[in-house]
Amino acid sequence: MKTFLLFLPLVLLMHCGATKPIPNDTQDWINNQAFTVSAPKDWRAVKHHGYVGYTPLLEGDNFFHTLVSVFEYKPHGQSDFKTFVQERFAETNAGINLLNQDIKTEDTHLGPVYIHTTTSTFNQKTYKRYTVYFEHEGAFYNYNYSALKTAYDNYYDDAISILNSIAFKSKAVSLTEN
Repeated sequence: MKTFLLFLPLVLLMHCGATKPIPNDTQDWINNQAFTVSAPKDWRAVKHHGYVGYTPLLEGDNFFHTLVSVFEYKPHGQSDFKTFVQERFAETNAGINLLNQDIKTEDTHLGPVYIHTTTSTFNQKTYKRYTVYFEHEGAFYNYNYSALKTAYDNYYDDAISILNSIAFKSKAVSLTEN
């Protein structure tokens, strides 16, 4: 019993650290997005490189090994969605050491989407990536789940639950009386 009482505070301290609050600056970025996502309770939001991503708590400080992110692109000029997606495919393929890829289209709750799955190497590690491109009210979006190949299947269901949770914030309509 004495051993249990000594062990209990350690367990409580570890558990409290697993539910870290989102830092204010990260929450500000989340609030300014045109969409919302719901991350599993054992995932956390991280801000880096100009966007908010989500990573499992178990991944610790190196969130690049397992990361979900959603980017919004505001198209400039006359770029249509299909052209935008083809440009992203070309950028991705040029920027990584590609081992294999698959491209397909589907109809989802987000409308028609392009899905680009890749396996590539970086710094002698193999990564798998599941990228979904979709359009909403004239803006283009990119959902990306990337993980070390060895961890990819472990977090896939959670990553897909984040994708399926994407919802768009309604735009406030200002009514003015004349």
